[in-house]
Amino acid sequence: MELKSLDFKVGSSNASGIADTIFYAPKSSIQQWPAIIDELDEAIEDDAMDKDDYVDYDGNFTMVTGKKFLSLYNTQGKGKVSSSTIGEVDCKMNQNTLEIKFPRLTREARVFCKAAANGDFVFIIKHDKHYFVVGNEDYRTNITIDGNTGDSAGSDKGFTIKAEVPDTTAFPRYTGTLSTDKGTLDCATGKFTPAS
Repeated sequence: MELKSLDFKVGSSNASGIADTIFYAPKSSIQQWPAIIDELDEAIEDDAMDKDDYVDYDGNFTMVTGKKFLSLYNTQGKGKVSSSTIGEVDCKMNQNTLEIKFPRLTREARVFCKAAANGDFVFIIKHDKHYFVVGNEDYRTNITIDGNTGDSAGSDKGFTIKAEVPDTTAFPRYTGTLSTDKGTLDCATGKFTPAS
């Protein structure tokens, strides 16, 4: 694969933010990861499928029998994914970070917070009609959570969840299918088929 010019059409629509549904799973629920290539000269670009295996996962997440991705609501306008370069010369990687807001102190949210404190999770986030992965097969996801009740009528409350993980790829994209507890999501088309 070859590098290309980075062009931008001035005046084009360029929406920001992430969707209000995030999908997540403990890494222990994943049996096999899709593949991604880390050597530019070994990567293959597929214009017809709008993907290349240098920055896009190829294949599907295969789940342990009986396990599925779960959903997590995010207050729109409160969440984002970011990436920054970390490390020393010849060893640099990307630090991918997810920040989201769950607005209630529910029992299910408190269970997640306790499990996530020392757990290892993978998150799938929708941005600009694409799905991106925050999580890595080889590196542990560090999750920190801050919660509060709010201090006055109408004030912000709930849990602020931050997940950080080193990765060779900034914003790795996922175009496979996602088996969730509510149905199956085709991440290439965005089509969701509810469970029967």
